[in-house]
Amino acid sequence: MSLEFDGACVVVTGGGHGIGRALAERFAAEGAKVVVADIHAPRAEKVAQRIGGLAVPGDVASPEAMISLVARAVDAFGPVRVFCSNAGITGGFGLESTPAQIDEVTRVNLLSHVWAAQAVVPAMVAHGGGHLVQTLSSAALITGPAPMGYTFTKHGALGFAEWIQLAYGDRGIKVTCLCPNLVNTGMIGRNEDDEEAGTISALPEGLGDVVEPEDCAEQTLAAMRAGRFLVLPHPQVGKSFRRKGENYDLWIDHTAQRLRALRPGDNP
Repeated sequence: MSLEFDGACVVVTGGGHGIGRALAERFAAEGAKVVVADIHAPRAEKVAQRIGGLAVPGDVASPEAMISLVARAVDAFGPVRVFCSNAGITGGFGLESTPAQIDEVTRVNLLSHVWAAQAVVPAMVAHGGGHLVQTLSSAALITGPAPMGYTFTKHGALGFAEWIQLAYGDRGIKVTCLCPNLVNTGMIGRNEDDEEAGTISALPEGLGDVVEPEDCAEQTLAAMRAGRFLVLPHPQVGKSFRRKGENYDLWIDHTAQRLRALRPGDNP
């Protein structure tokens, strides 16, 4: 399958802001016909109008909404060539999380990837192939200060992405997983309607560098063209992942010390 995107139907969930917005804009710049899906309809419409795409409001937590999204994309622009499963939330907190909170974060951060694949992969196979892009997190590879629900859903989504690549790779399906650390989006306090770079809120020391959504989008398309599964905008994430694999117990010990140092009240 050629990785020229001119005229291709591309769907981006969470496309009204942050990394999703940047992905939608980047694919549109390549000539793709982009469907901007977002639970926040005005943001989706604003991005879609700017790039000449189609805005579709909806909640990725609903499998029915995912089926409807894909149907509208196909009606507007033809078979889905690329599906960017980008929408996500930070919910889940700790062991005090309620069943409703755990259900919500699981549906949005994990099951939405499953429902997206169910909705598009069979048709992609029938048309000779396609590409799934999953926006995950460094939390999919290395457990850190993220909430419990965010952590286990990102781990699970990475496992699902690996399974899809292994099960469908010989049938023309490629998967690319974006696993950044901190990105200048609403998840770290940015105003979601502020599309200008350089508005990073104050963050605790020790959390690492913050990259822009546009950097993530650029690196994602480069990885797709290179046939790479992982996109790591923060090189230190890959280094930590390798250390984790080389000596799991030592990595656990070092990470626990680092996280204790980040807790309020634990520092002198």
